[in-house]
Amino acid sequence: MNDFTASNGRRISADSRSGIWLNESVIRISAEDADALREFFQAEADERIGRWRWPEKPDYVVYPRADHVAVVNEQSGNALQATRDQADINTGLCRAARAYFDAHPEPKPWHDAVEGEVWILMFSNSAHAWIVNGDYFQSAKTLTNIAKTDTGIISARRIYPEGES
Repeated sequence: MNDFTASNGRRISADSRSGIWLNESVIRISAEDADALREFFQAEADERIGRWRWPEKPDYVVYPRADHVAVVNEQSGNALQATRDQADINTGLCRAARAYFDAHPEPKPWHDAVEGEVWILMFSNSAHAWIVNGDYFQSAKTLTNIAKTDTGIISARRIYPEGES
């Protein structure tokens, strides 16, 4: 059994078989509910700190930076820094970095397309004009919609209004 006294004086006792007690049984939580609460509070802390935890191996934590990530294995203390291009080596730390980059794809210029703009979208087997309609591109040809973040878009070029894209 583990005993803990919080900064506010509350005493907590935990037993892996029978759960958690707060102030001698005022509140009793099952072991399964206690595990769920631990995960919840850890996720809450991760979000507050701005870190990402690898779902496959939660001991690997990724800290995003402007042009790279810092990855730490909380069990061993091993760490590395990697860019998108460096995250393909087959080590646990690099696999955690790759998982982060896969979960957070690099934004493309067309992701920020604005209502009313017209873009030529290139796919593996076609290219034609699409107009921006909210969070979607609407085909000028078929009137179908696709998300601006659709992974089938290989490249894109804004044609109206004219300018950089």
